[in-house]
Amino acid sequence: MKKIVRYAAIGLMTTTIAACSSSNDPTPVVSDDQSTTGTTATTGSTTGSTTATTGSTTGTATGSTTGETTGTATGSTTGETTGTADGSTTGDTTGTADGSTTGDTTGTADGSTTGDTTDTPTGTTTAGSGATGLGNPPELPNPFADPIPGPVASDPFGADLEIDNEVAVAGAAPTTPKNLRIELISNDWAEINWAPSNDDGDVVQYNIYRSDGHVYTVGRDQTDANGGTQAEIDKFWRTTSFIDCNYTRFLDRLHECATNGPQAGDTFSYTVSAVDNEGNESELSNSITITYHADSNAPVPLYDDFYKEPDDKFASVNDLSNTANFLGSFTEVFGDEFNGDAIDATKWNTSLTWGDNSIINGEQQYFVNTQRDPDFGFNPFKFNGTSLLIEAIPTPDALADNLPATCDEPDPTGNERCVFLSGALSSHDLFGMTYGYVESRMKVGGESGMLSSFYLYHRYPGEGKNHHAPEIDIIEYLGENPFGDEDAFQTYHYGNVNDRSTMSAPTMEYKNPTGALYSDDFHTYSVLWEPQLVIWYIDGQEVKRLSGPQVGRQQMNIVAYLVAGSAWAPTPDLNADNFPLQLEIDYIRAYQRDAYNGNGLYPAR
Repeated sequence: MKKIVRYAAIGLMTTTIAACSSSNDPTPVVSDDQSTTGTTATTGSTTGSTTATTGSTTGTATGSTTGETTGTATGSTTGETTGTADGSTTGDTTGTADGSTTGDTTGTADGSTTGDTTDTPTGTTTAGSGATGLGNPPELPNPFADPIPGPVASDPFGADLEIDNEVAVAGAAPTTPKNLRIELISNDWAEINWAPSNDDGDVVQYNIYRSDGHVYTVGRDQTDANGGTQAEIDKFWRTTSFIDCNYTRFLDRLHECATNGPQAGDTFSYTVSAVDNEGNESELSNSITITYHADSNAPVPLYDDFYKEPDDKFASVNDLSNTANFLGSFTEVFGDEFNGDAIDATKWNTSLTWGDNSIINGEQQYFVNTQRDPDFGFNPFKFNGTSLLIEAIPTPDALADNLPATCDEPDPTGNERCVFLSGALSSHDLFGMTYGYVESRMKVGGESGMLSSFYLYHRYPGEGKNHHAPEIDIIEYLGENPFGDEDAFQTYHYGNVNDRSTMSAPTMEYKNPTGALYSDDFHTYSVLWEPQLVIWYIDGQEVKRLSGPQVGRQQMNIVAYLVAGSAWAPTPDLNADNFPLQLEIDYIRAYQRDAYNGNGLYPAR
């Protein structure tokens, strides 16, 4: 029997945590100390010259992929981990790129949002390669340039690019880092990757040379007192990758993103060298060039992708900064207006893919599965005739015996489990699609301890070279943010193809330009997902964008739920008079254009 311990509130964890993160570790531990600064990085002895070549390394290393070490580094994910390892993997997921795309692809917008949108045009689908003619399509820097090469289907996520077959020479410097490539680009950060160098001793450091003279260091022995920061340091080393600049973890620590991070529109070239335990530094790697996305409506150069027809220029010829400019060429393939009086079981599960077996992120609510347990004693789903309300309440003592054994287990964060009851919706095994547009009109929760979440999540992580486990967090909103302002958060996560760890974007955020809280009223939150491109919208206006070969390409389903207390959201005050906590959803809809309509799993329509 679960005994519910009553207390008024829990002191906030002294953490620097950001938004939701999928992980193969269902209970990542975050133990951060904001008061301790990071270790100062050392730099190598040579600066090297860079060559401004866009695109990525195409040469492939042969040989077997590296081992499949499971799990993520403890505390390596930021904020709420919505995904857990779902165990069963399938081989039907083909991947994104091997690092072959990049450069000056697309941009992020943090322009002002418009008023609340209550309806989305469906229209009639048009040819996927055509332009809508709406808005102001951006001019391509070189409209006659050949398309940027795309990924290869046999190695969609670049597993083989992590192999360096060059043999180290005794007493010499490490082998030159191979296959430096771009994985993702946003407006003020980018993720790069390279194959680990070989040495007759030990490689202990990589120097990342940026064309403005700044040098970052990824070191084997770098340390930081902040648990989340240390986990990111360890992940950079383990995966030979780097984010310039992960302001979630390094805003004023180690890499000092507040000072050194790129800005929208910046262009930099990068090279990498390796340093061994004798102080020998390798020659410089190949050079790559990154143009960070403009704030809005950035040009999308022509690019190839094995999931895209060669003449499909949708992303390059349209103004994607406002949903009204392109949704007329999409068709609605899934929708729930929540106008009834019960959850539609043909569209939604009232449980998540991992069920009761895992409680993630120190979350303190139990999601009542009303479809499996209709007599549980509490139904978190309420209907008012026009919308759905997901409610959270303190767990009544009388219902404690109905809770699963997982609730009695100690949580790694120290949080007490199942103190609250709430609800979750997931369309897995009922609806899923690859590429399209997903939108919800909702009123997020504004009370302390509430975390309103709406995102896309993989059903299966994939296996072998197709492992990717993508997740697109459309909106996460803290009713009270103990780490900053109550902004709207957007995040992206995927699984590293070689060691299965979760790779997470810096937590992106967008402030309401009106100055009001998002929880004050209804807003639409949405995402456009294309091959190698993701754009987030609020009230129809673009707010963030990322592009690159690590954008997910396997089928994802829709998830929406209300968290009550977690390692990110403070514990709601049990003695407060604001229960039930409520997330109100007017509708959830999904759209696809002709190029991809029919590639998913759809309810009867």
